[in-house]
Amino acid sequence: MACHSFPAVPVVMVVLVSCLLAPPAVTASSVNISTYWGTNSAEGSIEDACNTGLYSIVNIGFVHKFGNGRTPVLNLNAHCDPSVQGCTYLGREIREYCQKKGIKVLISIGGPSGDYNLTSQDDVTKLANYLWNNYLGGSAVHRPLGSATLDGVDFFIEESTTKYWDVLAETLRNFSKKGNCHIKLSATPKCQHPDKYLGTAIQTGHFHYVQVRFYNESRCQCDGSFDAMKSEWDKWIADDKVHKVFVGVTASAKEKGYVDPQRLINNFLRDAVNSTKFGGVMVWYLYTDHNSGYSKKIKAWNSLAQTTILH
Repeated sequence: MACHSFPAVPVVMVVLVSCLLAPPAVTASSVNISTYWGTNSAEGSIEDACNTGLYSIVNIGFVHKFGNGRTPVLNLNAHCDPSVQGCTYLGREIREYCQKKGIKVLISIGGPSGDYNLTSQDDVTKLANYLWNNYLGGSAVHRPLGSATLDGVDFFIEESTTKYWDVLAETLRNFSKKGNCHIKLSATPKCQHPDKYLGTAIQTGHFHYVQVRFYNESRCQCDGSFDAMKSEWDKWIADDKVHKVFVGVTASAKEKGYVDPQRLINNFLRDAVNSTKFGGVMVWYLYTDHNSGYSKKIKAWNSLAQTTILH
């Protein structure tokens, strides 16, 4: 059975790992929005993020060190120190203020500035066991986020080797069969299709949605014209191994590939929502989103998009 499924309303959610009754739908209109929390102390708490009513998915990032035989490391030092059990209070916030509202919370691995790699099957096994036992349906003596059971795993990979990510996806998928519950997998590649690092993993078909980053990538970001962006979008939605696609944008005008939200709506989203594979918008990241009001402008758009993710 599915554990917490996305409601069939204009909000896209991820199925929860823990076997509980389905939560109420998020009371938010228009396009579903995913974002990242954990990298900036000024972004506020995860409780604050979930109380905005803006987000359907919050990715906690990042597990930024792993591979080469090392024990994986979660970096939330902008907020708390997981290495001394300083982040266990987050468990209550995640459960009470996010998951009970139907907002899905994923643990994200990798990130834009980590030290990570998978060099062997042993690395895969070590990372998969760490993720399952510390954040998902397994058990550990000291879980970094306390008693919260997260909804799945996001692969935010933009360095390292190209090997073993598919094996990790397969291993996590096998874990999801435990206890009649299903973890969900998200991939967050750069915009060029196929992605250099996650392309093989995505072709397993195990990822329930893909958050394509159309920024900081000169070959397919918007640089005045949307042509390159639309060309790659068409490739992503044509891929029969990709189930749902989020349009990944940056909320910071200082980053390359930034697109004003109204231009994004008028020149891209109005067409993108017509695809049955449209999942929503991924806004990088929470701190800059709060400062710019990017997600608020997307939410204010009274779209007719009815997005859902595979249950």
